[in-house]
Formats: sequence, structure tokens, C-alpha cells
Amino acid sequence: MTMELLQTPDQAQLDPTAPAAQDAATAPDQTPAYQTMSAQELVDHLAVLLQQEELPERKLVESIRGQFIRRRERLDPTDKAGNEAFEVQELRLEGLLSTFREHDKKRQEALEQLYAENKVKKEALLQRFEELFKSNEEGAEFGSLYATFTAIRDEWNALGQLDPKDAAVLNKRFYELRDQFYDLKAINDDLRQLDFKKNLDAKQAILEELRQLDEVKDTIAAYRRLQELTAQWHELGPVSKELRAEINGEFKQLSTALHKRHQEFHDLRKASEEENLQAKERLCLQVEELLSSAPLSSHSAFNKAVEQIKSLQEEWRKIGRAPRKDNESIYQRFRAGIDAFFRRRNEFFKANHEHNEEILKKKRELIERAAALKDSTAWEETTEALKALQKEWQELGSVSQKYSQKIWEEFRASFDHFFERKKKEAPRKDKSYSEARKNLAVKREIIRELTAINEGEEPENLRELLNSYNERWKEAGAVPYKEREAINATYRDLLDALHGKLRRHREERRLSGYSASLDNLEGKGSTLQTEHARMQRHLDRLRGELQTYESNLTRLNVSSKSGSSLLSEIERKRDALIADIHLVEQKLALLVEKERQSEVTE
Repeated sequence: MTMELLQTPDQAQLDPTAPAAQDAATAPDQTPAYQTMSAQELVDHLAVLLQQEELPERKLVESIRGQFIRRRERLDPTDKAGNEAFEVQELRLEGLLSTFREHDKKRQEALEQLYAENKVKKEALLQRFEELFKSNEEGAEFGSLYATFTAIRDEWNALGQLDPKDAAVLNKRFYELRDQFYDLKAINDDLRQLDFKKNLDAKQAILEELRQLDEVKDTIAAYRRLQELTAQWHELGPVSKELRAEINGEFKQLSTALHKRHQEFHDLRKASEEENLQAKERLCLQVEELLSSAPLSSHSAFNKAVEQIKSLQEEWRKIGRAPRKDNESIYQRFRAGIDAFFRRRNEFFKANHEHNEEILKKKRELIERAAALKDSTAWEETTEALKALQKEWQELGSVSQKYSQKIWEEFRASFDHFFERKKKEAPRKDKSYSEARKNLAVKREIIRELTAINEGEEPENLRELLNSYNERWKEAGAVPYKEREAINATYRDLLDALHGKLRRHREERRLSGYSASLDNLEGKGSTLQTEHARMQRHLDRLRGELQTYESNLTRLNVSSKSGSSLLSEIERKRDALIADIHLVEQKLALLVEKERQSEVTE
């Protein structure tokens, strides 16, 4: 599969009609060391070159292609993986070369057509120029001849480029004719003064436009126009001697000011590019930190990390260009981090899929073993065997959510079927039932006492009392089956209510102490802003843990929850997390209020 390069806003679209690039990117002293590049690095570098504003020179592209061919010649025929990887890069290279050839062909065709058209036009102007001298020999009015000469000169200057092999010959002939005409013009002083005046008017018009260029906001456009006006200035003939020093001095003053403005613009852009480089380096560090420190060991962790990667890529696209010497290397560093992350993600998903398939296979075997026991009448032995199967099930761990609920229901169906039969068909043991009734009376008394505590004033030793009641509840033993769920639910509700009181008091004390600690932050070398960031990270971590517990609860959410110690433990931890999250949210609200007060004071 062809690897696509990451696009950034500062990579301009390719202009098929633009002339060959002559900037520092292709200068010999700045050409990358292609001999040291790998095949992929050569292809990536060519892709970057083709995304620049101007099409690179054919010689540079051929150099990259030649280096690539040398890599192919050095390939080991027995290295299958290496050859396959090289073929991928070779396909990429062919696509890029095809794109370059297409645009280079259009560029050459456009230039050749332009050269041909300009050559025809300039040859026609030379023909008109030579006929001008014939008209003079026939006694034509010199003023008319001069007007014709001016028109020919203006048309000549307005025409664009010529093929270098034609330019020298044609220009030489034009300048010879122009000098001959000026020799002819020097005969007539009045016409010479007229020429001075026209040159003066043209130069004053250029000076006026130079003054207006200072108001143009686009510095690059203004500078390009300055270059055009400078060329026009030098193409114009002289003015009268008494005005030459003044008008040339003003031109120098205005053009120098515009050159200074252009230089200052480039200095500022250079500083901006350095800032862009620093911003891009920070993004590279964030990607590298994500790979080195984040606990990427679950689907949810990788999904969250993918969103972070997308956010970093979007931020990268909004940053402008870095300095030319660093722009490609910083991009390659960022791209390497992104590629490493997705390779790691793909490897995890592949390994996790294989692990899930193995667990799913083993759990299906447990389902079959449970189904084989569901109609047994060996009540006690089968009960123990099913408990052992349930323990094996829990130790195997979770499977994909696609199958989790379905196979759990299949597994539990055999349990429910057996225990329903046992409840109806198994002989009741009078002694065990009598003990269960006594245990029920003890637990009802515990519930009565806890209800009185909950409805009355809160004792100072509430925590110790709750621990004591919890021990009594455990020691009381089992109660009749039909009473078990209701009495356990009542007991849990009472404990939740009483523990809720403890948590509220604890939160109030902790919030009060936290508020006091915020007043001393500055003295400890910290700030409200850094504390805010720390608390926000803590809150994000707690919310991530809560999401994990909620996911586990969803997988264990079956019709019969009684007797599941694992489910109860997860619910307890989830409730504790919710309380901690509530406390941290209150702390963050307190921090926001402190920050607002600090801003008002400042």
C-alpha cells in the first residue's frame, strides 16, 4: 500500500507552468546527502519537493531517481521482506515521477510556446525598426518616426522571455538599431528635449507609484512591483542634466526605503518560522511522550490516544512553515512518531484479537461443561462443581463486547436452571433451615439498630460502629434463600446511607483544608494555574478508571446478581470512584473561584 505524506497548510500546490525552481532548496551547498538516505527517505524527500511552490529542477529529480536505482541494485534477493518493502517504495516513486514528468512537460511546452511566440513578435518588431530607417530616407517627418520608434521600443520591452540561444542575437540587433536611431535623433535638438520631457514624465510616474507602494499591505507584492518599476526606470532614457541628480536621488531614497521594509519583513518571517519550529518540536515531544509514558494496554486507551493523535495532527496543519533547513527534518520526526504509534496500535489489536479468540474458545468449553451438569441430582457435588466453573470463568478474563453478554447469558442459563431445580426438588434439611431462620433474626436486629442510627444523631465513632456491624453481619451466617436478596439489599442501602454521611463529612473537612492550602500556594513555589492543571489531570484519570469499571459492570450485568462477590466488589470500587470524582470536581470549582478572585485583585 502506498504511503501518503501528511499534508500541512504551508506546502503550496504544484504549479505546472512555473519555471524551474532556483531557490536555496536546490542549491548545491544545501542538497541533502542522498547517498546516505534509505529508499523510503529518498521517496519521502521527493514527495516533499513536489509539494513546494515551485517545481524542482529535472537534474535534482534525476539525482534522487539514480540514488533509488542504486538501492535496488544493492538489494539482497534472499531478503523477501526487504524486497517487498522496496517494491512498495518503488510504486510510490513511479507515481511521483509520473506526476513530475507530467508537470515538467507542461512547463517545458509552455516555455517553448512562449519563446516561439516572443521570437516571432520580436523579429517582426526588428523588421518594423529597419523599415523605419527606410522611411527616414524617404523624408518622413521625424516626429512621426520618433512616435513609431517609441511604440516599437515599448512593445519590445513589454514582450517576455526568449530562448537563451535566440535572445543574444535578437537583443544585439535591437540595441544596434536603437543606437543608430538615437544618433539620428540627436540631429534634432527639439526632439531631444521632447524625449527628455517624456522620460521625465515617465520617471515621475514611477516615483509616484513608488510612494504609493508604501501603503500596500502585501510586502511581497510590493517588492515584486518595486523590481518591475526598477527595471522600467533603467530602461527609460535620460532626463535633462539639471534634473538628473534630483530625480535620481529621490528614486534611490524611495527604493532604499522599500528594500528596507522588505528586509524587515523577511527578518520577522524568519522569527515566525523559528516560533513555528518550536511549536512543531513541542508536538513531536507530545507524540513521543504518548508512546513512552501512556499505559496503552487496552482498546479504550488506544481509542483515546487516537483522538489525541488526530488533535495533534490538526494542530500541526494550522502551524506555518519552519525554517527551510529544518522544515523537512521536523516533519519526518513528527511522521515517524505517528507511524510508530499506529504500528504499535496494529500490533496490540492483532495480539489482543488472538488472545480474545483463545479466551472465547475456553469459555465456550466452560459453557458446554456447565450445560452437562444442569440436570444433575447430585445437588451438593454439582453445586461445588458449578462454583469451580464460575471461578475458572472469572480467572479467564473478559472477551470482546461483541460476544461478552451473549456467552455470559449462555453460561448463566445452566446455573439458573440447576439452582431453580435444586430449590424446588432438593430435600430440605431441617437443622440447616432452623439455623438459617436464627441467622435471619440476628440480621433483622442488626438492620433495626442501623436504622435507628441512620435516623438519629450521627455518633462520633460511626466508622468504628459500621466496622463492628459488618463483622456481626458476616458472623451471622446464611439466611433462607427466599429472604436472602431482600435482606441483603436492605443492609446495603443502610450501609450506603451511613457511609454517605461519612463521605460528606470527610469531603467537607478535606475541602476546608484544601481551601486553606490554596492560600499558601505562592509560598510553596507553585501557582493556581499549575495546581488547576494538576487537578484536571487527576480528574481525567479518575474518570478513565470509572469508565473501565462501568464497562466491567455492563459485561457482568446478568439476571441473577446474588452471590457474585466479584460484582459486589466492582460496584463498591465504582461508588468510591464516583465519590472521589465529586470531591475533585468541588476542588476544581474552588480553584476556579480562587483564580477569578486573583484576576480581580490584579
